[in-house]
Amino acid sequence: MNSEALVNKGAAVVAEPKPGGPRTIVVVGVARGGTSIVAGALAALGLPMGERCHPPVFEDLRLSLSFEGQSEEAFEDVVSAYNASHDQWGWKRPSTLSRLDFLEQELRNPHFIFVFRDLFSIANRNAISMKQDMKVGLRKALDDYGKIVEFLQRTESPAMMVSSDKVVRYKREFVEQLVDFAGLEPSSQELETALRFISPNPSDYLDKTRITKGRGAVNLDILRTGVLRGWARAVHHARPVTVEVEVNGKVIAQVEASIYREHLQKPGVHPTGECGYELDLKALDVAPSDVIQVRVVDDVKPLHAKPIQFPELERWMTHAEWRATKLEEASS
Repeated sequence: MNSEALVNKGAAVVAEPKPGGPRTIVVVGVARGGTSIVAGALAALGLPMGERCHPPVFEDLRLSLSFEGQSEEAFEDVVSAYNASHDQWGWKRPSTLSRLDFLEQELRNPHFIFVFRDLFSIANRNAISMKQDMKVGLRKALDDYGKIVEFLQRTESPAMMVSSDKVVRYKREFVEQLVDFAGLEPSSQELETALRFISPNPSDYLDKTRITKGRGAVNLDILRTGVLRGWARAVHHARPVTVEVEVNGKVIAQVEASIYREHLQKPGVHPTGECGYELDLKALDVAPSDVIQVRVVDDVKPLHAKPIQFPELERWMTHAEWRATKLEEASS
């Protein structure tokens, strides 16, 4: 036997697809378990993954929201529309693992791709990105995988199993199996795009899927007066966040960002406008030459591109001095 045949390359078809005919490719797995790698590879190979499917998570919101009853569209209507537009299309949504029997009945010729990852990696990723208790994460992942195993034991639908950790090491073999299972005919460019996409720690995914991700701004002009003002919010929810101020590498203060800012109450920025913050740095003995960082608590990135420092100032300006400076700048 060729020793290469003994290597576990992380992908196996456990129920072969029937040749020809339309197919619906369903990517299923535990949240933070690597389903985005598979869905992204399918998208790169040219498989339609939904009208509102975008990187880095590749979950079609149109179909997903209808599936979860959060849309005015019925799930069956969206499926019918996709069937009419495509002989083959795909969908990825971890929450489907609780209703696999329903999907098997409702989808046209479903082909399931089940993605696996070790339990600790899943729980640890949820602890880092979602602030979930480690033991809670382990239990939930184990329960969810149990649902997949039970479904695999009773289904007769075509099924493929994938180890998200292994396929990163054996990209080409995985992509070749994926193409065969999904019945795709990708171009050489699409094949290369899929290979380049598969990465062990995609920075875009890690950045955008963390619950602690914040956005906002610091008003640098007003900062010259020693009063720190700006706005901040969480990307994934509208609850008020806490902003922390770090001076010379040490956190000196925290303040809630909940002051109403009328100009920020608009779509795409903040639903209520209650996201402003204000802090008097003079009262905290901060000097103009100190190096200042401002970030949402638990976020890994500050609200500004570079550390804030005003080495040209020996002292903070009074408000009158600041206004005079701005008038002079405007007239010059």
